[in-house]
Amino acid sequence: MRDLHARNAGRCRHAAGASPRPTEAEAEAALGGVLCRCTGYRKILAAVCDAWRVDVPEAPLAPGAAVGARLRRLDGAPKVTGADRFGADEWPQGALLLKAIRSPHFHAAFHFGDLAGWKAARPGVAAVFTAADIPGRNRFGVIPAFADQPALAEGTARLRGEAVALVAFEPGVEPDLTGFPVIWQPLPHLLDPAEAEAEGAALVHPDRPGNHLTAGFVRRGDAVAALASSAHVATGSIETAFVEHAYIEPEAGSAWMEGEVLCIRVCTQAPVMDRDDTAAILGLPPGRVRILPTAVGGGFGSKLDVSLQPLLGLAVLLTGRPARMVYTRAESMTSTTKRHPARITAQIGCDADGHVTALNFDGLFDTGAYASWGPTVANRVPVHASGPYRTPAVLARARAIHTNGPSGGAFRGFGVPQAALAQETLYDQLAEAAGLDRLEFRLRNAFRDGDATATGQVLQGTGIHECLTALAPHWARALAEAEAANAKPGHIRRGWASPPAGMAAAIPRCPTPRPSGWG
Repeated sequence: MRDLHARNAGRCRHAAGASPRPTEAEAEAALGGVLCRCTGYRKILAAVCDAWRVDVPEAPLAPGAAVGARLRRLDGAPKVTGADRFGADEWPQGALLLKAIRSPHFHAAFHFGDLAGWKAARPGVAAVFTAADIPGRNRFGVIPAFADQPALAEGTARLRGEAVALVAFEPGVEPDLTGFPVIWQPLPHLLDPAEAEAEGAALVHPDRPGNHLTAGFVRRGDAVAALASSAHVATGSIETAFVEHAYIEPEAGSAWMEGEVLCIRVCTQAPVMDRDDTAAILGLPPGRVRILPTAVGGGFGSKLDVSLQPLLGLAVLLTGRPARMVYTRAESMTSTTKRHPARITAQIGCDADGHVTALNFDGLFDTGAYASWGPTVANRVPVHASGPYRTPAVLARARAIHTNGPSGGAFRGFGVPQAALAQETLYDQLAEAAGLDRLEFRLRNAFRDGDATATGQVLQGTGIHECLTALAPHWARALAEAEAANAKPGHIRRGWASPPAGMAAAIPRCPTPRPSGWG
């Protein structure tokens, strides 16, 4: 599994490797109940079928030979043996168990009753915390200028699942939140971004008129005129929904004090951002907060945001005792970020020979109750809306609108997969209108080295044309197989999807097109 790269997060690997020398069919049957959200199943099946082979130790590399060499990952062995430690795997002795009180409403005002009386009636409750106990700035956000989310809501909950209070239970006590004294006053809520940006709509945040978080805009040439003179124009609209990251490991961690330093051991994708936000919420200098990242059992972007880190820190600071917390699956799904729902309308034109002439793109993105990565999505989508294809004229707009839905956050592509759905669908229509094969249409328009994007970046090392060219014989074979299968009687039909290619262009720190001359 290590050598065939059949692991990533590692959360499911220990369940996928116990078989002597199986065939692929036997491995498929044995692993039918194992869920993987990281690698896909082909590498896992290959690794299980290959596991009987003797492990060959990695030969030492000669001096100067490491650059470009294939190396075994340092965390490979712990992940595949199950020895790696995740957020809920260990905690300090005597740690308090934390549970959050969460809003059952999309939008509600609330106040508390007799918290002291409720606690006194339950000997297993060590402490109860609300926003009034937070010593620092009660808001966080991955982009500081847009930070707007409280660690514990203050008087108003803006989404279902938002934490409004925190209860610390003594070790060994079965946590029971029955009768917790919170009084809810449900308020009108907005779940449709078009309604949320309409004139006169109630505001999710009073300082954001029109529920407008931010917008992105790209213009190159005159797209409207170019479309008007195009031989063929395809127009369409798509709508996508929230998408849950569904990582196998929910949010989990523990915290304790080491002298004057607050230590928080937690599953996270962004320990430095966690430290800075948690320190600000708790009123501490960053040097007094230490984030100890565990192995992450899947993240896909959602664990870039703060979740339980400040809650753990608050309990430890105010009680002087270690604490631990693990979200239930329901808590994880209701309170954390999702892929942004999108409503996209686009027009793409081409000439009689199938060369793209222009794109006119408009995207409305539901960023939910809080900002999270909404600014990144709204600004990045217009840059990549034309995909990895030459597009002489571009007019692309995107805006992020607040609703009382889940917060839209990072999720592999930052909004570009939604845009790619629209763009690639219209490419299929244009290929048909121009009388071209779908792959051939893309080959005629694919970026090559020296081409410029809609924002003027001159590309080197693109590779997309070469990839599509290499795909051509396999594409022809697949189409022929589908045609032969569809010629047979019966109601089952076979088809082949077109080869979209643009999503990875929006993921930072990947092999991404860069302007010529960048270091």
